[in-house]
Amino acid sequence: MRRTFHAAVAVALLAAALPSAAQSRGVVAVLPTVNASGEKWEELKRKQSARIDEWLAKHLPAAGFALKPAPEVKEALAGIELDLADQEQWRKATLLQVGERTGADYVLFCAVTLTEQKEQKRTWYVDKEGRTDVRVWLIDVKAGKALIGGETFTGRSGGNRISFDNKGSERQIQAAVNAVRDATRAFLAPYKVK
Repeated sequence: MRRTFHAAVAVALLAAALPSAAQSRGVVAVLPTVNASGEKWEELKRKQSARIDEWLAKHLPAAGFALKPAPEVKEALAGIELDLADQEQWRKATLLQVGERTGADYVLFCAVTLTEQKEQKRTWYVDKEGRTDVRVWLIDVKAGKALIGGETFTGRSGGNRISFDNKGSERQIQAAVNAVRDATRAFLAPYKVK
């Protein structure tokens, strides 16, 4: 009984801390990030997409936006038969349909299109830098217009570091997040994007 009470209190406090649709700056339908970079290492591609999705799931609510539940977004994608792997379908009109079906105020979609790393040999160590290009769409559903219309944002990470985790792949993953951070900075303002 006591454990149930504590769990109920924890759930209530968490619900109060998260923005609801009524008190938020708007409801965002976030589509799953697609990795169309041509990178052969599937695990790296998966990690880049997952890290972008995690970053958005953390920072959009922190900036006052509510998120459409993933099952509703998935149902909307299926309802309009939108295959995110098909680059021909990455269009404002198609993404707008997702927003209309889910009742969201905004639709956000990210696609990794290029990822690479490079090394520079220094006297005592090797610098590793990751570079990732991400195309971003941010659709204002009610206005029917793109705030960001498939623009490419380039993220970079690394370089000039002496550390045990100086892996190029980790730098590429962080570079993907940095690209999305830069793309959404104005939308999330006045929230301080990190």
